[in-house]
Amino acid sequence: MDITNTQFYLGTARGVLLCTTDKANDVKVFKNGEKTEVTALANGRHENEIALGYGNGNVDIFDTKRRCFTKKIDNLEGSESITGICHINQSLVVAKHDGVINIWRDKLRDFFSINLNENSTLDAIEHNQNNKIVGTGGEANDFKTWNIETKQCVFKAKSLGHDHLQLPIPTSITGICFFNGAENLGACCTAQGRVLLYDDRTQRKPVVNYFYEKASYSTISSSFNDLQLFVGNTKGYMQWLDLRCTTKSLKTYTNFRGAVTDIACDSVKSSVASVSLDRHLRIHKIESKELIRELYMKQSLSKMLIQPIIKEESSEEDDEFETLFNEMEHV
Repeated sequence: MDITNTQFYLGTARGVLLCTTDKANDVKVFKNGEKTEVTALANGRHENEIALGYGNGNVDIFDTKRRCFTKKIDNLEGSESITGICHINQSLVVAKHDGVINIWRDKLRDFFSINLNENSTLDAIEHNQNNKIVGTGGEANDFKTWNIETKQCVFKAKSLGHDHLQLPIPTSITGICFFNGAENLGACCTAQGRVLLYDDRTQRKPVVNYFYEKASYSTISSSFNDLQLFVGNTKGYMQWLDLRCTTKSLKTYTNFRGAVTDIACDSVKSSVASVSLDRHLRIHKIESKELIRELYMKQSLSKMLIQPIIKEESSEEDDEFETLFNEMEHV
């Protein structure tokens, strides 16, 4: 992952959007008057659009081509912070902490509630790119999947049961991911140090229950291989897991000095990017764990979105025309 060929959009704890450029240490700063944390960052409905969600419940639309904010969405249902954004069928799906899921598309606005219990919250939502399903979870809110078109629950995970003291095993879901080409599989991480894999074709209990007692996971991202993923920790390290072998992690990356808040894996299979509260953007080689880039961003980073930088190149015909023009006799 070359930082000069990749655009990194970074949300901060102060509500500012940061953006890297094709110059190694150049960072652009975009402000829109928001003072609360960027709690969600996702691709928008169009190629040049990204959506930012904030802790105050508002959503901003940013145009990546014009390099400016173009729209503010502040009349969404629900009264708490934004916990996730995704786009499905030219609509933005916006989840709020109190369990309300908004479906926004200009003049077409709809919503539904997932009916949380008194002590439950909605802390994570993710779109399954294989279909029109989203996964949700949170504090005392087990993993579920929903059909956005029908607003119906498709799959509801069972609780993890009781421990050896006959106490309920707590589940606080902090992140969700899905796998390309595997529409029936979904994974989530919890603040209690678990990574759970569900298959809605088999059972409501997790088919894989990876547990690392010392961990408190804060974010999760699928990898390039089947059933491999990355999880970030509030204690300042990142793990590469293969859910087909859950006895230990494949690699552990320990260059952090603060909680890991977001992770993105490179599609060319060689590197993984992450951000953390210690104000750094980092890029690691996956296999060797080598830290190949570390960029100080001056603000605590909460969310990350990566896009390729597309540079316009002249065609062969344009080059030939330019050469011919330069060789013409001056009159």
